[in-house]
Amino acid sequence: MFGRRTFGKQKHSFAELKKMMRPTPDSDGVTRVFSKELWNDPKIGSMLRELGFAPDDQRNIMRTADDYIALFAAARYRLQQRTETFNSEMTARHGYCRAAPFLVIGDTIWDGEHGAFLYAQMNLIGFDDWNVVMLAADARTAQLCGLPAHPGSVPAHTQAMTGHVIRWKKRYEFALEEFGVTATGGQGITREQFEAQKGALRQEIIDTVASMKPRAASGS
Repeated sequence: MFGRRTFGKQKHSFAELKKMMRPTPDSDGVTRVFSKELWNDPKIGSMLRELGFAPDDQRNIMRTADDYIALFAAARYRLQQRTETFNSEMTARHGYCRAAPFLVIGDTIWDGEHGAFLYAQMNLIGFDDWNVVMLAADARTAQLCGLPAHPGSVPAHTQAMTGHVIRWKKRYEFALEEFGVTATGGQGITREQFEAQKGALRQEIIDTVASMKPRAASGS
């Protein structure tokens, strides 16, 4: 089905090569997408180098669970600070403000089965500005500051956003497979084309979320 590159008598499809990616640390304690063992293989290692990769290339270094915990904690803290600043500035302007952040792509998605696609493949963090809109946490804030009321959890919105994320994820996986066809000796897309498609998809996600902020604020 996919193009294959032959190493002696053995053939490796991209799907098989992906199975060789092991999410466990190498002997130096670093977890790599393609382990040092694969790089030491004269055939697989040569193929990876031909594609422009290197063992210690940042793209080949996998973040650990602790790395992501620290990343999310820092992003959440930044959001708390932005919320405090927003409330302080709006209070100075209107006499009172108690706004709270609303995540367009919500926590249930980030914590679910598709969340890793967003933060690991797309390098997006849900607590950053692109995904946040400040909404009124109480009626007084809505009245004085002119902010829409925070809708809380909106199942219909979560369902709609989950559908978007699933579609984005499928497009990413298709592009990855197309790149894999090239990587294993077939006619697919180049690494540059893959990176361009990935970058365009990431920007589409950000733009789509921006366009949905008014709808999210209204709870629809």
